[in-house]
This record gives sequence, C-alpha cells and structure tokens, in this order.
Amino acid sequence: MTDNINHPEHYESGPYECILLTEKCSFNVGNMIKYVWRHRLKNHPVEDLQKALWYARRAKEDSEAFGPCRRAFRYTSNMDTGTFEWPGTDFKTLLNIKKNFCQTPAEKQFYDALMTENSDKAIEALETLIKEAEQ
Repeated sequence: MTDNINHPEHYESGPYECILLTEKCSFNVGNMIKYVWRHRLKNHPVEDLQKALWYARRAKEDSEAFGPCRRAFRYTSNMDTGTFEWPGTDFKTLLNIKKNFCQTPAEKQFYDALMTENSDKAIEALETLIKEAEQ
C-alpha cells in the first residue's frame, strides 16, 4: 500500500526523496523545486509547473537565494543534536544527481540554473517547461 503521508510515491520517484533537496532551501524555492519534481507524476503537469513558476517569481521578488539557505538541519541521533549532513547530500551534489534523471533539456536547464543560483534562468526554464507541457 502506498504511504501518501510519510513517503508519497511522487516525491520518492527519482534518485532520492525530494525532501532531501527542498529542505536545504527557503520555503518558496523549496516549493518551486517540489512542483517541478512531481509535475509528471500527479496527472496535472501544467498546473504543477505554473505553481513552481509562481513560487519562483515570489522568491525572486523577495530576493531569496535560488540555492541553499543557512539553517540548522535535523539531526536524528540519540548521541547529539545539532547540524548534520550525510556525505554526498550537499545541495550541488543532489542537484547533479537529479539532473542525470531529467527527461528534457529544459528540465536540465532548470537544475543548472539552481546550480549557479540564477533566478532568471530558473524562471526561463520553467516557462519553457510549461510551454512543452501544454503541447
């Protein structure tokens, strides 16, 4: 049985679970990534991509980084509490891994834009993805 609460299929489909990447970002940028991640999996790709674009524009207006933000990450251990990241789970490594699973050049451009924290290129890639999904 599918667990739509703890580990939904549309966020687990890929090389890792979506939250590993999105929790490293601001709320708006994380949501933008989330909607791009799932846009082929929930039967309404145009709507998901439009939501991603809405969050992207909001993040840009608020001058949010289109990359990782500084915050403490959850540390799940009985030994300690604090900041912890597994090796290979930094933002750029996760983007590179995800990029290898992209299905279109525009999707790769989206993740490339995040690699360089380029909001304009991310928005441009989202607009292209929407046009492709509308066809």
